[in-house]
Amino acid sequence: MTINISFSNKSVRVAVELNGEIESAISELPQRTWVGLTDEEIQECLQGLPTQTIDVYARRIEAKLKERNT
Repeated sequence: MTINISFSNKSVRVAVELNGEIESAISELPQRTWVGLTDEEIQECLQGLPTQTIDVYARRIEAKLKERNT
């Protein structure tokens, strides 16, 4: 028996081979609800204005969003 499992961003595919026969199933992964930032979190990311550059703030916001959505 051979079992094959593959993942994509949106689905899971499972294939099982038993006695030369292949059974396959594809399941859609559930969509996660996007979680935005609160006003307080945005203010936290912008601490230190105006001495920081816009790039630093953009990276802080990006990191906070990644933290909230993983």
